[in-house]
Amino acid sequence: MRPNYTRRVGQTGVALVVALLFLLVVTILSVTAARNSSFSLQMSSNMQDASNAFQSAEAAAYAVWALADPNSPLPSPFTNSVNDDPFAGVNPNPLANLNNANTLNVKVAPMALGRPCPSKEIGKADTTGVLFCNYYRVDAEQTVALRARERVSLGIVIEENQGNEQ
Repeated sequence: MRPNYTRRVGQTGVALVVALLFLLVVTILSVTAARNSSFSLQMSSNMQDASNAFQSAEAAAYAVWALADPNSPLPSPFTNSVNDDPFAGVNPNPLANLNNANTLNVKVAPMALGRPCPSKEIGKADTTGVLFCNYYRVDAEQTVALRARERVSLGIVIEENQGNEQ
């Protein structure tokens, strides 16, 4: 006896085409999701680099500000000329433990020296009732190549009593 083979007339590979289209859609969705997660990772890494650079620059500016204390035994970075290394002679360097400390540039520049500034403290003023002040700008910038660049500027006023810094 011969087996009865019936011929299936209506099928021409439609299931294969549908399966391939479904596989194409799933592949496109997977590639898009992987690409988006890669971009998100890059963005969060850039934000972290920018935040670290800003915090380092801010720490450097405030470390220079701490040197403005007239009672500090540390050498003052505030002179009549631009000071590109305000931490010269300061040991240990307050910036040594920062991220990428070697990419940090700090500069102290005098803006106005010996200018009068009003004072409410009678004992500090001279006979005219005016204190003399020195105005400085501290620029701290951290530049990490191909990653981040941040700058912080801080204005500092130092009072002087009859020509002597206080």
